[in-house]
Amino acid sequence: MMRLGISCGDPNGIGLEVVLKTLAQAEVREMAQFYLFCSPQVLAYHRNTTEVGEIPYVTVAAGDAVPKGKIGLVDPWNREVKVEFGQLNEEGGQAALDSLSAACAAVEAGQLDGLVTAPLSKANIPSSPEAPFTGHTGYLAQRFNAKPLMVMAAETMRVALVTEHISLQNVAGRVTPALLDEKLAAFEAALKLDFGIQRPTIAVLSINPHAGDGGAMGHEEIDVLKPWIASAKERGSLVSGPFPSDGFFGKGAHLGFDGTLSMYHDQGLIAFKILHFESGVNNTCGLPFVRTSPDHGVGLDIAGKNLADAQSFRAAVFQAIDRVRLHREQAELTAHVLPKFEQKGRRDA
Repeated sequence: MMRLGISCGDPNGIGLEVVLKTLAQAEVREMAQFYLFCSPQVLAYHRNTTEVGEIPYVTVAAGDAVPKGKIGLVDPWNREVKVEFGQLNEEGGQAALDSLSAACAAVEAGQLDGLVTAPLSKANIPSSPEAPFTGHTGYLAQRFNAKPLMVMAAETMRVALVTEHISLQNVAGRVTPALLDEKLAAFEAALKLDFGIQRPTIAVLSINPHAGDGGAMGHEEIDVLKPWIASAKERGSLVSGPFPSDGFFGKGAHLGFDGTLSMYHDQGLIAFKILHFESGVNNTCGLPFVRTSPDHGVGLDIAGKNLADAQSFRAAVFQAIDRVRLHREQAELTAHVLPKFEQKGRRDA
C-alpha cells in the first residue's frame, strides 16, 4: 500500500478537526497507510472536541508497518503541547513547524510516498528576516531544492499561478517571457504527470482589465503576453489568450480548457474558491514527491467548535492517492526502457 504522511498543522486551529473527520471513515483508512505526525495527547484532545469517536491508531516510527484499518501516530514533539483553540501563539507555531519538518524528514528517508499538510498560519511560524517562512510551498521548495508549482485543482478546474505571494504592484514587472516559459513548462508537466492529461490545453489570463483594451489600460498584453503566446504555440504548446479573467470565468470558459494560467494570486484563486471552496485542493507539483493540502486556512474563529467542513481535506487525501498512483504508473512505463542504438554496417532495407 502507498504510504501517506499527514502534518497536523497548527494545533490551535481546525487542521486536526478536518484530519480526524476524514480518518474517522474506515473506507478512507483502507486506501493507504496513513502516518499522522501528532502526539497521542493532542490527538485525544481534538478527538473529544470533534466527537468523531474512537479512531484506531498505533504509535509508530515513520515507515513502520501499520495494521490495516489503523493509522500510524508519529510523535514529532516528545514534549507536552498545550492546545488553546483560536489562539495564535509561539507554541502552536513551533508545534506546526515541527510536525511539518518531521514529515519531511520521513519523505527524505524514503518512508513516505506523499504528504498531505493540514493548515498552519505563516504569522506565527518561527522565522527570521534572513529566512522568512512564506508558506508550505516556499518551505518545501527550499528544503527539497526544487521549483514547485502551485496548482489548485477540483473536478472541473485547474489553476496555476505565474506569480504567487507578492504585492500586486510588483506583478507586471515580474511577468517576463522567461518566467512565463518556466511556469508553462511546469504546468504542462504537472497536467501530464499529476493529472494524466497528455496534451493539455491551457488558457492564459491577461494582466490588465479587458486584456489592456488595445493599450488603453496597459501595454503588457501587447508587449509581453501576445508575443509570448504566439511563440509558445510555435513550440507546440496548446495555449490560448490572453483572456480577461472576469468574462473568462463568468462565462464558464475555463470548462473548455484543461488548465488556466493566472498571472497573480487573487486573479485565479478568487474564482477557484468561489466555485470549489468545499472541494478544492492545493497541489504542489514539481517536487520529488506528492504533496496536497486543503484550500482553506487555520480557521481560528471556529476552532474547537466542531464546525469545520472536512470536504476539502478529504479531497486533498483523494487527490494525493490519485497522484501517487499516476506517478507509479509513469515510473513503471519508463523503467527498463531499452536504449536506442544503431548497428554499425547495417542499413535499413
